Amino acid sequence: MEKPKYTTESETNRVFSVFDTFNKDAASVKTTSTDTDSDATVSEPVLTMSSLGKLGRFGNQLFQYAFLRICAKRSGARVECPSWIGQTLFGHQDAPISQRLPPAIEQNDFGTTLFDVVPEFIPYLEKLADAKSDRIDSKALDSTLANVDLWGFFQLQTQLLKPHQEYFRSLFQPVPELKSPLEEGLNKLFSKGKTIIAIHIRRSDYITEPRVGFTLVFPTKWYCEWLDSIWNEIEEPILYLCSDDLDSILPEFEKFSPVTWRDLEVNIPERMKDLNIEFYIDFFILSKCDIVCISNSNFSFVASMLNERGKMFVRPHWDFSTKFTVFDPWDSEPLLWLGTQQTKFSKSWTDIVYTTYVTQGFWRMLQSICIYAPNSYIRGLGLRAYLGYQIQGIVGVVKSLLYTLGWRSMWKQSPSSFKIIN
Repeated sequence: MEKPKYTTESETNRVFSVFDTFNKDAASVKTTSTDTDSDATVSEPVLTMSSLGKLGRFGNQLFQYAFLRICAKRSGARVECPSWIGQTLFGHQDAPISQRLPPAIEQNDFGTTLFDVVPEFIPYLEKLADAKSDRIDSKALDSTLANVDLWGFFQLQTQLLKPHQEYFRSLFQPVPELKSPLEEGLNKLFSKGKTIIAIHIRRSDYITEPRVGFTLVFPTKWYCEWLDSIWNEIEEPILYLCSDDLDSILPEFEKFSPVTWRDLEVNIPERMKDLNIEFYIDFFILSKCDIVCISNSNFSFVASMLNERGKMFVRPHWDFSTKFTVFDPWDSEPLLWLGTQQTKFSKSWTDIVYTTYVTQGFWRMLQSICIYAPNSYIRGLGLRAYLGYQIQGIVGVVKSLLYTLGWRSMWKQSPSSFKIIN
């Protein structure tokens, strides 16, 4: 089996190719399961996640896989999933998907999900599976969930995952041939001082997707001010800097003499060199640092969950008067959404103008309202029209248009329930 390459491209930029892949996979699995069905397959409980590796980037994938494995462990079900980058990094060897099961779709305990905001998603998945779906929430962790295909991001408040902390961490340890050069790089980092302070700054899609309710981009100046406030109190501090826009931000941290993954000269194993896994060097280092300041991103949040050495974890939040807040990786929301009483899946135009102006300045605000937000809105409409067409042709497109105009009854949601083993 060919090993999957990792892509950092956001799902919003490759959304139609992602859904085309879902469609092809569904057709392939139906054919395979018809030909290979057996009494053993029918009698053994199975839990699948056909979207793994396609619906969300690395941090999302770790939450998804952990949810899949925790639920399967509880119910005694066999795990099946597509090939994904975690198989290479962590050595997981789960069976490929052999049958198309009814969708079990995430439902948030509080607030909305992608499946509520894009209601066409659910009938689309039901059509692919040729089966009705069910909605599941965090209670699935304590149920005997099986014989369904899990769909969602499963970014639970981490206190709910804390009973599974040891198991969660065990799932995401690098394979020995990768761990050895990573530890050599870590030792090289520690040779430069005594206390590693890591900062993760995510930009890229967080800048081009200003409508999404969790995209929060702080200016480097604020991170530098935070560093200044603690630097002289730390014993032999070393700054480790990671970002998807590293070349742009490095000069602004010059006075702290930052170290990056390039300085560590980690020798990635030969069989992994063409898989685009350099990002994992940053992830591994974040999981080993003494003080970690993350972005509002699952990537650095999950690394913090795996960090057993860390003494302090800090993150940006929506209160710009204080800017940063200390958090517990095992008792927090993975992402901080805009809104207090009711979190917002999407920002209003007022929210976009205010947040981008305060955090990124006038010109970025102008780009956001004139280019990025309109493009995002158009892609969203295109996605919903595409799904509507896949479900019911032109009728589905019309239904999506009417839903957008306020006719919420056009796409009805399935009631919440569970599929369990008796």
